[in-house]
Amino acid sequence: MILAYRFARKKYQQRQATKNSLAPAGTSKEQTTDHSLPNNTNAQTRQEVTVINNSTLPKAPKAKCVQCKEEKSAARKYRWKLLFCLLPAFFDASLDLTIVATALPQIASHFDKFNQLNWIVTAFTLTSTAFIPIFGSLADTFGRYASIQAAVALLALGSILCAAAPDWGVLLLGRALQGVGTAGVQNVIMIILADRVSLREQAVNTSIFQLMNGLGYSVGPVIGGYLTNTNWRYCFVVNAGLSVMSLLSIFIIRNDLVPGKVPVWRPAGNQTRVQALVSGLATLDIGGSALFILGVGLIILGTAWGGSTYAWSSSAVIAPLVLGCVFLILFITWEYLLGPGRLLSRLFPKTVPAIPSAILSSKDLSLICIIAAGTGAALYSVFYFIGIYFTLVEGYEASKAGTQLLYYVPGLGVGVYFAMFVCNVWLRQTFWPLFLGTVIETTGIAVLCYAIKIRNEVLVNVMMAIAGAGTGMRFMPSNLHLAGMFRDRLAPAYSLLRFALPFGGTLALTIMGSVFQNKMANVFGSVGSDSGTVNLHSQASLDSISQLPAAEQAAIRAQGATATMWSFISILPILALTLLASTALGNVWISKKSSSSSSDAAKDGEEGVAGAAAPSEDGTCARHARGVDADAEAEAHSTGSGAEILEGVFLLAVLGGNVRTLKKKAPMAVPHTRTASGPGQHLRQATPRDNASIGMSDMGPVIEKNVV
Repeated sequence: MILAYRFARKKYQQRQATKNSLAPAGTSKEQTTDHSLPNNTNAQTRQEVTVINNSTLPKAPKAKCVQCKEEKSAARKYRWKLLFCLLPAFFDASLDLTIVATALPQIASHFDKFNQLNWIVTAFTLTSTAFIPIFGSLADTFGRYASIQAAVALLALGSILCAAAPDWGVLLLGRALQGVGTAGVQNVIMIILADRVSLREQAVNTSIFQLMNGLGYSVGPVIGGYLTNTNWRYCFVVNAGLSVMSLLSIFIIRNDLVPGKVPVWRPAGNQTRVQALVSGLATLDIGGSALFILGVGLIILGTAWGGSTYAWSSSAVIAPLVLGCVFLILFITWEYLLGPGRLLSRLFPKTVPAIPSAILSSKDLSLICIIAAGTGAALYSVFYFIGIYFTLVEGYEASKAGTQLLYYVPGLGVGVYFAMFVCNVWLRQTFWPLFLGTVIETTGIAVLCYAIKIRNEVLVNVMMAIAGAGTGMRFMPSNLHLAGMFRDRLAPAYSLLRFALPFGGTLALTIMGSVFQNKMANVFGSVGSDSGTVNLHSQASLDSISQLPAAEQAAIRAQGATATMWSFISILPILALTLLASTALGNVWISKKSSSSSSDAAKDGEEGVAGAAAPSEDGTCARHARGVDADAEAEAHSTGSGAEILEGVFLLAVLGGNVRTLKKKAPMAVPHTRTASGPGQHLRQATPRDNASIGMSDMGPVIEKNVV
């Protein structure tokens, strides 16, 4: 109520100020002096000019410059060309995660590996999580095109290996390669969508892709369920076909993507391609990336083993968890020492940190990553354990159980469109969709626990839709929030964001799997097949439940509902942590007009009020009359979006009434330039923060020895 009252009072004061500024000069209590008029101007002329300046300014005509129309049409075509050429790869990467959700029992049955079924998911999530930061560095070093094509090629290779896998080891290798490719595709595409556009344009592009991301997650189990009825290998054949299509579609836009600092296909200077490749690899943070992969991999491995393969108290679980934490601490220390003027930066002057230490210490980045981890926990839990619920508890077939997950899609779409409205039309802020989405998602999952316990199918479907709406609200604003806060260091910031979501999902699935297995252990050991157990990972074993006596069926299904409920309850602390993190966020205001347009109006002065956008007698607007073309304006959009940010706690600023005093301009990005790396040098883009903190090196205004 307090926030609503403050907002209404602010709007009322703004309207009153607007009315007072438009009132005739004679009605004002104080007579102001227009110092722009000469001293010998008589009073009547002054009064007429004042009235004209305040109330009778001519409105800009609706006609637009012909060149502006052509540029707008070209920009629209470029956007849709970019979207259509990148969507196949993004959809393929999203589909990889969930298309096997309903096919897991059949795949494990084929290789007789029921006790290792979780490795089909773990092999994928481990690599798709650990390799995300590496592709952020590759995109900056070798360019967007080379990085995304390499990722799609790995995705295609992994899909082919899975489709033709003769044994269990080859299948897991293929899933691991699919994970590496997915990490690259999703990370690089998000970076591409932020290149050369304003935050307002990025909001539209990101919303479309995140909606496709949710659609891929949702239809994956459905497609996998129906394909599994024929042959589970077709699940991977679909992925391979989409990967080949993606290679061709991305080739079409190769000249539209941002080049790298070290171009390989067209080396700068007298370098050969091999020399350019070697010099580019020398700038990569191989040591930091190795520490990160080891740390994340060991933590995921320990959580995957805990409670299922080994007891949580066993050394096989504790050792990888402890070592993983040690490696992550070493990674943070390594990145800190790679900072300018520190030990490792002097030993490796050409190495660019994978995640700069200044990024790691940012409050908002840490909070956004916590929120993204909660989003992954809710997302993965719904797609995997709701399928188990409908299969085990309700007795649905795999295809029908996958169809039930489609109730998640309408809610996801509503959330995405709500976020678009809040970020682009009304409020134009990132805080509110992030905060409200967290509240709605947490509420949806909490009530879903109760719906599963009472086995109310309608309520389960409704809560899935509500949880999906909360998830959809946070997809796009998370990217915009980081784009506004870290416009000058977008690739590493996005890398951490893309890492947090699957890591949170993997952690949630591990916790839920352990809880579920512990709750079902007694029941599966007391009733069932000839051996005295019912195998949860075998579709034939699950189907055999319907052949048991009615009392035993009821006991198994009731305990299945209880186990699923407690599995969802086990991740509520993670969602509660995200709710707490959302209250401490800052805010990003997305400007309604581009910064270049604002500068045009300022340069035009009083003419900008009536005719900045109006064409002159020859049909040319003021911007084109000064020689500012579309390319220059696009460069202005990419380097300065005109956004404003508040880095403190936004809710405290609202309650204290000092939002305006705490707001400031968002950091500006430096345009990407193609460079050549010589011995002992690394050509890079200097950011405003770098220039303020470390200055320019002895190499001149472009060449620097140390890189943040």
